[in-house]
Formats: sequence, C-alpha cells, structure tokens
Amino acid sequence: MGILNLMQSGHIMGRSVAIVERLESKAKVISVSVSSDGSSSAFAERKRVVITNGPVIESSGVTVIKHILDNQLLVAHSNGLTCYDGAEEKWQHNDDTGAEKLAVGNGFIVYSDGLGRTHILNEKGDLLFDADIQNTLHIAIGPDLALADEAGNVRTFSWDGQLIWQRPQRGTVGEVITAIGWNNDAIIVAREGHGLVPGEEQAIEVECWRDGELIERNEPKARVIALNGLWQGLDMGGVQYYGDIVADIQHPIRNLIDGGEKVLATAWFHIYLIDKNGISWSVEHQGMTEHCAASDDWSVVMIGGEDQNDWTESEPVIIIDATAEPSDTIENVGAISDWDEAPAIEIDAEDLYGKDEAFEALIALEDGEKSKSDTDMSLLLGMLDEDEDIVEVNIESSYDLMAELETAIDEIIPPKADSGSDRTVKADADGNALVTLDGTGSYDPQERIESWQWIDSTGKEIADKSKVKVKISIGLHRFDLRVRDSDGSWSTDSLTITVASI
Repeated sequence: MGILNLMQSGHIMGRSVAIVERLESKAKVISVSVSSDGSSSAFAERKRVVITNGPVIESSGVTVIKHILDNQLLVAHSNGLTCYDGAEEKWQHNDDTGAEKLAVGNGFIVYSDGLGRTHILNEKGDLLFDADIQNTLHIAIGPDLALADEAGNVRTFSWDGQLIWQRPQRGTVGEVITAIGWNNDAIIVAREGHGLVPGEEQAIEVECWRDGELIERNEPKARVIALNGLWQGLDMGGVQYYGDIVADIQHPIRNLIDGGEKVLATAWFHIYLIDKNGISWSVEHQGMTEHCAASDDWSVVMIGGEDQNDWTESEPVIIIDATAEPSDTIENVGAISDWDEAPAIEIDAEDLYGKDEAFEALIALEDGEKSKSDTDMSLLLGMLDEDEDIVEVNIESSYDLMAELETAIDEIIPPKADSGSDRTVKADADGNALVTLDGTGSYDPQERIESWQWIDSTGKEIADKSKVKVKISIGLHRFDLRVRDSDGSWSTDSLTITVASI
C-alpha cells in the first residue's frame, strides 16, 4: 500500500455489530429499560418516558424506569412509583420523598426513597415491608435481598422481611462499600477502606460470602464499581473475571450485564462484548454509555447517555442486537477522516527537493504572475470595501444572552444537599452539647430550593430550616438533611456528630 498503509495511517482493525435502530430524545436521557423478552423497550427523560414504537408518557421528576410483569413499565419519580401498561396507568404507590434507586426481580420491586429508606413491594404495587436500613447505597436482588448503606453496612433480608445476615465491618477508621452483587447463592461485596486498616487487610478488596461465612477474599487491580456474577468492573479501566483482568479499558466501567461465560460492559462511548479471552467486539455510541438494558437473550440491547454537547438538548439512544454476527470494521484513531482512501504517493527525493523549477511548478507560481487565490482574495477585499455591503448589527441590544440561556433550560437539575462535615464535640457538665446543624452549603444551580428538613436517626423531622441548633447527649448521633426544589426533586446528605465526655 505504499507509505500510507492501514496501520501507519492511524487506523486499527476491530470487530463490531450493526446498530439496529437510532432514537432521538428531547432532553437528557436518565434511564433505559428493555423487557425480558425484548418485545418492549423505553427510555426516560426527566419529564417524560418514551416507549419505542409506542406512546409517550408525560411525568415529572422521573428518576428510573424498569420493566416488570407482562411487559408493564414501572416509572420511579418524585412522588413515588407508577406502573403503566402502555399509556394506561395500572397502579400507583405514593411516597412524599420520591423514589430514587430502583431494582426489580424475582417478582419483587425494591426502591429507596429520598431519605435513603428502602421499601419492598410486589408487582401489583402492594407494600410488603420496609427494610431495617438507612441511607441505602446499593441494592442487589438474588435469592435474597442484599442492601448496603452509606455507613458501610451490608445486610441480607428474606422476602418476608426477616434479617438473615449482617456483614461485620472491618477497620477502625471505617470503610465504603463500592458495589454488591450476587453469584448464584453467594453475595459479592466490593469494599474500600477509608484509611489504613489493621493487620494484613488491604484497603481495596472483593469478598465472597455464602451462608454467613467468608468464602474468599481477593485484591482487585483497582477500585471495583460494578459487579455482576463473577464479572467485576473497575474505575481505573478494566474488566475482571474472577480476579483476572480480561479486558484493559482505560475508562470507568458503568454497566455490566452478566452472560455467564461472557459479559456486556459499557465504558466511555462504547459498549463491549467481553469473554475470558478479551474483547470480542465493540460498538461506538454517539453519547456516553451511561445507561444500558438488555433482553434476556441479548437480542435487544438499548444504550443511552450524555453526548457532551451543551448546545443541543437531544441525547442519542441506540438499539443493537448483541447476538448478531460481528464484522470487521476500521476505526480511525487519527484526526483525519477517511485517510485510508487516499492513494499511495510515491515521490523520490530528487523530485521533491532537487530543482527550483520543480518546486515552482508544484506551487503553480511563476515570477511576476499573481496566483488565482491572490486574485480571489483581492476581489473579496474590494467587495468588503463597498459601504452598501456592510451591515451593522447591534448584538447587545437584540436580547439578553444570559436571560435567553436561562429560559432555554428545559432540563431540571436536582439540588445538592450539604449537611457539613462529621465532627466530634465535648459535652458539658450535664453530659449534653449544643451543636449547630448547618445546611446553608446546599446548592441548587437553578436556585429552586423551597424546603429543608433535618431528620434524626429515628426518622423524625426535627427542623424545617437550613440552620438549626440542637441539644444532644453523649454518644453518636446521625442526622440527615433533605432539600427539595420547586420541581419536586430531592437530595439528601448525612452528618454524624459524636458527643464525647469531658
């Protein structure tokens, strides 16, 4: 191929499957869902849910969508849960704090509300029980229900609400549970220590528990942020299978869909099919692959996410068939598109550098002759010199740019609650301490915060202001700050205050 062969021109060979369908949203895509048999798929924006080849459901404060029994669609939003059969509303479960995280499986619906409390329903919308856990961080449905909270606790519950097991916490400084998942009847826990931990324990580990016993513990190559079966997704670029790196991907793994001997993984702008030998194929998406859902047989896989374009409101959504036969593709990793189509150019050094005449011929310029580009530029400048062709526009007086941008914002951005830093205070002679709970650091980019709530560890509201003084006794006290904006979006943050004796 001459000097511009395939590899030298910045191209690499890869394998991919075709995109089956492209869908256009009107705003940021926040969730996607596909039914188990692949006959129904949908994506959600904050204010509406779009069913592929079906109706559009108008809603407010949408957070997550999931398909459940008989291809019905469950929508979590700022007022709770609503179940739809097409455009028809089947049932509704109200929750004043909204529904934030959502998981479905085994005929059950599990969601955490705006205060981090977890509730379990059947697929008819009946409340079965509330789990004894606060500030839920992760939900994993398997033979039992596994929950992890922000304090580093991991608990499993039977489907009738009984506590089965609680993982013993490790380290004296504390730890964070970065992911949980099930592999058959074993629960997998990825953890990260806040600081140095005693003994030979590592700061980053993955544990395997069965029947309350620690079966195995291993140290991953990096922080684990996704778990599904024996597959582990790392935040420092990579997919592991049972502790071994099988795919080196230089971006955080956002989603893993377990297929036993293979897995679908999303990272950055790609979705990958990976087996124990590495990457089988990949598909590049116009947007970041933040959200991914698939039918049981992987024949319908929907991907959606931010396209990093602040000038357009629409976000791309694609559907692929992960069971399709992949084909060879060419990926251009350079800055010039279609470079491989250029013919090979072969010029020897004498032709290129030898004679002045040759050089002059190459640039088509002779002594005393003006080039065509020079002539064209002279004509253009002459036209600009004519007064009648110049139009003055007062941009400043046409409109207020910032006001226009503000009114053009259609996307609702949830507020960010900030309860302040954990701290330790000394008790007075009576064994009490007067402390200030200060949530004034909370932020809403659209300045729409309209309500504040401070909640104690029992779930009782103790104040409805951003800043309040409370009198507490010796011991450990946990408070939750909840802020709500005018659009019904919630955000929570937790604070721990330790009152020590004199």
